[in-house]
Amino acid sequence: MKEAREDGVVINCGWGPKEVVVENGKATAIVFKKCTRVYDENNKFSPLYDENETITIPADKVIFAIGQSIIWGNLLDGSNVELGRGNGPVADGYTFQTSQEDIFTGGDVLTGPKFAIDAIAQGHEAAESIHRYVQNGHMTIGRDPRRFIQFDTSDIKVENYDNSSRQEAADGTEKSFRDVHGTLTEEQVKKETSRCLGCGTVVVDDHRCIGCGLCTTRCKFDAITLHRDHPEASTMVVAEKKFGKILPNMAKRAEKIVFVKNSKEDREFVAQRKKAYKEAQKKDR
Repeated sequence: MKEAREDGVVINCGWGPKEVVVENGKATAIVFKKCTRVYDENNKFSPLYDENETITIPADKVIFAIGQSIIWGNLLDGSNVELGRGNGPVADGYTFQTSQEDIFTGGDVLTGPKFAIDAIAQGHEAAESIHRYVQNGHMTIGRDPRRFIQFDTSDIKVENYDNSSRQEAADGTEKSFRDVHGTLTEEQVKKETSRCLGCGTVVVDDHRCIGCGLCTTRCKFDAITLHRDHPEASTMVVAEKKFGKILPNMAKRAEKIVFVKNSKEDREFVAQRKKAYKEAQKKDR
């Protein structure tokens, strides 16, 4: 919306289309009527308009983008899917299974207009339900209900944590179709990176860390790195080349086990262990 206004787009909220003015077969203007209510007393979408209060906006092209409806065609012919408000399917809000057990649904067709991420999440849940159904599994047992309690930010102490706001780059002022988005300054980059204090993806105990580097693979933004205080103490090898370092040691160890004769003490120790093992077996019998 910010960029649209910078490009000269005027946004008029609170109006609904009434009629398109046509002259000689071409659109010349569109008439809007004042919206006096969006939701009814039951908090359902039910707009009301004042037909007497209107505005007329000149136009040579009119693009209708005021919503969408569900048109099933013959997709559900012969099925037992129950349809509800707005011709949308009625489904379980947990498994997204409809009244016909082998049909699942989700997204805007089920909930009405929502965010794309909501439709994606419902798609994941519906996919798990389909997998359970075709495998003759139970629809809910052992399933993560994903019931989250909203974090109460008013009841925490944050004096030891980062309180800075998200840094935003200064955009250019040129009005064109070219990308005018700016980049963060060096100072903004430092402030932004300092906000990463631990998202909970990994929990590292400083007293038990052996420097395996597994934590660095968990952050999708490569924000976790390892710094070696004593690089001379060991030789780091990338994962793709690790077998080239491991195999020579394995070969030496195998050669020692197979070809090097054990000492007298080693043979006596092995004999004692075998004797103790046999005696333990006799007692068990």
